[in-house]
Order: sequence, then structure tokens, then C-alpha cells
Amino acid sequence: MARCYSIAIDTNILLYIEKFKVDVFTQLKEKFGRVKFYIPKQVMEELKKISEKGKKLSRQVAIAEKLLKKHDVRIKNISDLNADEALLKLAEQGFIIATNDKQLRDRIKEKGGKVLIIRQKKFVEEF
Repeated sequence: MARCYSIAIDTNILLYIEKFKVDVFTQLKEKFGRVKFYIPKQVMEELKKISEKGKKLSRQVAIAEKLLKKHDVRIKNISDLNADEALLKLAEQGFIIATNDKQLRDRIKEKGGKVLIIRQKKFVEEF
């Protein structure tokens, strides 16, 4: 049986879905095969705050939330950390992290974690 990859997704990747018309979930399934998607609860909290900042951002969040449900994305409860710290903790647990946040990417790679970024509307690995 093929390996199942655990991928945690950062807020900025979720906002790319509508902004750049990128189907991140399908791309990742095609790239890795069996995948389970996760987001820390802090990412959900960030999405909620962002959705209150105007119509355009609210639309981006609504589309992201719809796709989170469609692709059975699980919410991970990582206690008392901000979103970046929660994603860093998941990276330490072996999750692949999808983010375009340069500082977070660098911190994950320093700790030996695996990172996926979007370049020209496609995922690129930064291991």
C-alpha cells in the first residue's frame, strides 16, 4: 500500500486558492498520491479574522472554507500557540508544511522539516 502523507496547510496557501485560481488540494493529491490534509485551529482562527476585513478577503476565505470541507481537511488542536508556532510543531512531528511564508519556511527547514511552496501556481518542494 502506498504511503499516506500528512500535509498541514498555512493560511496564505488557503487564500491563494481564490486569488490565483490554484487548486491546491488536487495538485497535492496528484503530487503525493495518498494525502491527509490538516490545518491547525489557529489557521481557522486567522481565516475568521481575515474574513472580517472586507468583501474580497471574505470571498477568498469562503472559497477556502468550502474546499476545506470538500477535501475532508482535519483541524489539529495545538494548544496555546500562534499559527506559525503550531505549524512548526506539526513539522517537528513529521508533517509536510505548505506555506509561502519565508520566515516560517526557513524555521521549518532549520529544524529539518519539509516544506512545500507555490511558485507560478504550482507546488514546489523545499526539503
